[in-house]
Formats: sequence, structure tokens, C-alpha cells
Amino acid sequence: MLLKAGAKPPRPPLFWLLPPLLAGLPHAAHLPLWLSGVCVLLWLWRLILALTGRPLPGPWVRIGLALVAVAVVVAQFGLFIGRNGGVPLLVLLLYVKLLEADTWRHQRFALLLSFFVASSVFLHDQSLLMSVYLFAVAWLTTAALAQLQPLAGADIRPHLLTAGRLLLAGVPLALALFLFFPRLPAPLWLLPSGEQAGRTGLSDTLQPGDISRLILSDAIAFRAHFEGAAPEPATLYWRGPVLARFDGRTWRAMADQTEMQVRASGQGTALRYVLTLEPQERPWLFTLGLPATIPPETRLLAGMQLVSRSPVTQRRRIELASHPQYRLGASTQELAEALVLPPGYNPATRALAQSWRQTDGHPHRLLQRGLDLFRRGFGYTLNPPPLGVHSVDDFLFSTRRGFCEHYASAFVFLMRAAGVPARVVTGYLGGEINPVDGHLVVRQSDAHAWAEVWLPDAGWAQVDPTASVAPARVERGLAAALPGAEIPPVIARLHRPWLRELRQTWEALNNGWNQWVLGYNLERQLRLLTGLSPRLAAHAWHFSIAVALAGLAVMAGLAWVGGRGRIRDPAVRLYDRFTARLSRLGIERKASEGPQSFAGRLAQARPDLAKAGSEICALYARARYAQDPAALHALARAVRRFRPQRRVGTGMLGPW
Repeated sequence: MLLKAGAKPPRPPLFWLLPPLLAGLPHAAHLPLWLSGVCVLLWLWRLILALTGRPLPGPWVRIGLALVAVAVVVAQFGLFIGRNGGVPLLVLLLYVKLLEADTWRHQRFALLLSFFVASSVFLHDQSLLMSVYLFAVAWLTTAALAQLQPLAGADIRPHLLTAGRLLLAGVPLALALFLFFPRLPAPLWLLPSGEQAGRTGLSDTLQPGDISRLILSDAIAFRAHFEGAAPEPATLYWRGPVLARFDGRTWRAMADQTEMQVRASGQGTALRYVLTLEPQERPWLFTLGLPATIPPETRLLAGMQLVSRSPVTQRRRIELASHPQYRLGASTQELAEALVLPPGYNPATRALAQSWRQTDGHPHRLLQRGLDLFRRGFGYTLNPPPLGVHSVDDFLFSTRRGFCEHYASAFVFLMRAAGVPARVVTGYLGGEINPVDGHLVVRQSDAHAWAEVWLPDAGWAQVDPTASVAPARVERGLAAALPGAEIPPVIARLHRPWLRELRQTWEALNNGWNQWVLGYNLERQLRLLTGLSPRLAAHAWHFSIAVALAGLAVMAGLAWVGGRGRIRDPAVRLYDRFTARLSRLGIERKASEGPQSFAGRLAQARPDLAKAGSEICALYARARYAQDPAALHALARAVRRFRPQRRVGTGMLGPW
């Protein structure tokens, strides 16, 4: 009895269920917890059904699940187009599809869908580690597809080898396309997301405790690679947001956010370096003093703050030159803003500063008195006592313990109260040279705040009050300045040399991946083509398209040569082998003749072959039209045993 088309194969191998699970696993970091839980439950449901041999849910259940999947995605995300809605819908439908996969055809479709689900992870994460993981998922998925082919063995090991060879065979073409195919101005994964990613790093506001919380993270803020030897870390003040407005609790950015108009001049030789910023959803760029040139798509704002014209939403590489030593002028508006104090706040601090001014009002000596104050009885700590409404008074005269933002804020308030224009500058201090690749790595734990005061004979002068309290913070880094019990765990663990070396090696590998793979843009492609031949660079698009077409032509040629003369369907191939053996006996099968008719006529002409011929024709019909794998294996055995002999005196079969 023939099975119906699309019938369930007898206990197929369960390895094919593994790739969909692995393809969806990285999405758990970006999906709501309930949605990840639903996907896991659907996968477990399908696994239990496969292990117990129970039938899959009916079509109405599957249709209902698919409609519910669309409804919940729309309810959660508002749309299912783009990264935020489309990817969750794709992941959810993959696991719904598993409940329909009762034939090899449906299972192969689910595996093909797994490729898309795995590829969509790159919309969130393009790191080296994730790329290696997804390559492994592609390898396992390809092996599962090979295992689900007709006549394929149940042992997964040969299919893993086949999948590995297939993937490696595509590497040369993939490399050629990567190097020479026309590069887009931005990566394909920059799709409208419908929401802004979580912001990291410094802000354009500052309150007591902001930076002390930020330094608990060892996430990389940016990397710098210097032309020549890198300066000493203690001299590296990476300038970020400049804060000049104070309401008694919070410092905010300068009111003037237009391009800088005041005079500025660099002193000495400019430092040249390449800055690679991590995504931060902010426009801040960090420079060592006065930029010698303004890179494309950037602006130099009032306060000498370099910003991008758009937020840094992807890893960005910028070539910079800047003067650590400079003379910076000020506008009338800047000086007026740098003297404003919120009325009614911190009366004790105001009284102290005014007494200094009455004694000696010279700006240089007022600056020095402010720094000398912090050298007596103040402590540097990550866990300062809480401050009240008069935060500066509480800090200077009561708690006397704080972090860099406490000292910068109190110093600027003192200077303003004494009549010296001052403002807070936030950014990063120092960094760590990675000996593996020579890049300076600046982390969120290097975040810092310092002061800038106006001196009539020198312009805006950089002053770091923290250096008066904890000079080790500037000279040897954060860990050297804090008490042992307060050193953040992420920093303390790296005191072990082998851990530090391991992290440096891994970060160097990641940096190489970021610079040469993710950072391989149109500019770098043109440099490569120019190095090969100036003519190639002049006709880059034509050359790139020619390379792509040539690669596709080679693949098509190899596929045609490899498949020429082969019949893809193994049932047809076996049946043709059977009829070819009969043809050598003079028994020809017409092209329009079906297997049952041919079996009947064979029985009339050769009764001795009737049983074997009828069995083979019936097995062929089941394997070919019912896609019955058991019948396919039986057909292969029957054809292998079929060895008909010519009968003496027998000619052609009747009236064919």
C-alpha cells in the first residue's frame, strides 16, 4: 500500500533540532524574557513529540500559534518591520515552524530558516566571538541538512565533514567578494530600530556619584593608536563635555552650543593618533587638548569640545591631530557664565572664598589656595558619605571624602565664589597600552572630571584638584589611589598577570577584527585597489562588479560540471539502473510508461522476473511519489540484488 505524499518518515534523526536552538540562543540577550521563554517551550514541545513519537499538533493549532505570534509581536513592539519587530517575529515563527516539521521537506525548510535567524544576530552584535559562534551554527546547520537528504546515513560525523568542506570551499569566493565587492557607506545592519539603544559612558550632566558609578565598568570607551611612541598616561587628559551651568546640585553643559569662535593656538608639536570609538549613542569625541584640524563630519563647539554631527551609534574610526599644550581664549559670554553661582547655596564656601579674595585676589594665588585646601585632611574614595542641599559646604567642611567629581565641583565653586571664572571638564584620564597590538585602551573606569580656570595672562588653564588629594590617581591609575577594599572587582582581578595577558590578547584580536573586518570601508577598499594598481582605483566599481560576476560564473560552472549527467533524485537514479539492466536484455521501457504498467508487461514477457520487477516498481513508486525513506532504502537493496540473465532464444519483448 502506497503512503500518502508528505508522510512522516520513521523516527528521523533528532540532530536537526539542535541548529534552530543554537540559532535562536543569542537573541535571548535582546528579546523580552517572556518571549525567550515561549521560544524555549515551543522547542521543548517539539523535542518531546519527537522522542515519544506522538503526532504533531493539527493545522488549526499551528495556524493559531502563527497568528498569536504576529499579534504578540505587534502588541509588544508596535510593528514587525526592521530590527526591533522583525527579528522577534522571525525567531518566534521559526519555533512555531518546528511544530509543523513532520516530513524531511518541512525539516529542511526549518533549517534554512535557521540560517536567516542566525544571520539576524549581526543586527545586534558583530563581535569576533559572535562571528565564530555563528560560523559554528552555520556548520552544524549545513551538516543537519546533509543528514536529511535521501539515502543519507544516520551517523552525523560524515555529514559534519561534508559541511566543513562545503564551507571551506566557499572561503576564497567570500574573501574575494569581501575585498573587492563595492562597499556601502554604512553597514547593512544599520536599520531603523524604532528606539534608541541604551546610552553608555559620559553624559552632558554631572552630579556627585555619577563618575564613581561609571568607573565600576571595565567596558572599553575607545582605543587610540599614536604615530610614534605613546605619551605617558599621566599626561593624557581626554577632553569631553564641558559643563558650566550649576543649579546647586547638577552641572550642565554650556549654554553656547555653537561652533567655537574664540582664538585658540597650539603650542609645540601636535600629537597624531587614530581614535576608534565604541558605540555610545552620544556625539562626544575625545581629544588631547586643541584639535589641530577638524575631521570631516565633526564640529568644534564653544568650550573646545569636539563632537560628531550625529551620535556615535556604531564603531567609528577617526584620524586626529591635537596639541596637548595650547592657549585658549574666551568670549564675554563664556566668562560671564563661568562666574554664575546659584543663589542661596553653600554660604560657608562663599564666605571662605571671599575671605581669600580679600586677603589676596590674584587669580594664580587663589588657584593655589584652593589646591592647598585639598591637601589637608581630605580623602579619595568611591563611597563618600551622602551630601545635603548645600553639597559643597557638606563636602568641604563635614564629610571631606569624595571622588573626582566632588573635588572638581567644589574647586570650581570656590573659584567662582572668589571671582575667578571656572568650569568643569569631563572626559577620561590615562589609559593602558596593550603590548600585543600597541593600542592605548581607555575604559569607562578611566572616566574623570577636572577643572578649567580663566587666567588673564594664560587663558583657560587646566587644573586637576584630584591630583592634590590622590596624586597616585594621575600618576599610576585608579587602583593605586583607592583603598584596597574599594578597588572594583573588575580591576582587582586583573592584578594577576596571566589574567591581564589573556585579556590583552583577546582585546587585541577583537581590535584587529574591528579595524580590518568591520572597519573595512570604502576608503580602505580604494586604498587597497590603489596599492594594486591606480587604474583599479579609478574604476573600482567596474572592477568589483567584474570580480563578483566572475566568482558567480566560476560557481555556476563548477556546479554544472559537477552535476552534469547526474539525476538528483536518488529514486529515479535507482529506477533507471533497474530499467537499464532490462534494456540490455532487449526489454525497453517507454518514456511515457508508468512503473505499474511496466511491471505488468515485464511479468507477461518474463514471468521469472515478475516478482522482483513488481517489487522494485512498487518500491520506486513509494520512494518517488510518497517520499518514503524506508521505501528508498528497500529500493536500493532490491536493485542491488536484481541481476537478470538473458534467456536463450528470447528476443524483444512483444509488441512494445
